[in-house]
Amino acid sequence: MTFAHMNVCYILDGVLILYGIILTILYCRLRMRPSNKASSSHPEKQPTSGGIYEGLTSRTADTYETIKMDKKTIV
Repeated sequence: MTFAHMNVCYILDGVLILYGIILTILYCRLRMRPSNKASSSHPEKQPTSGGIYEGLTSRTADTYETIKMDKKTIV
C-alpha cells in the first residue's frame, strides 16, 4: 500500500520538475529575445533639456549648514 503512494509521489515530482524546466526555458527565451516593438512603448531616458525636467536644477547649497553662534550670546 505504501509503495503505491510512493510511486505516485515520484510521478508528481517528475511532473513538477518537468514543469519547472519548461517554464524556465520559456522565461529565458522571452528575456533573451530582442524586442521588435517600437521604441515609443519603452522610452529610453530623456535628456534633461526639455520635457518634464525643464527648469530643474541641481542643488548647489549644502543641505546641512552649520549654525554660527557667537560665544558672547551664550549665557
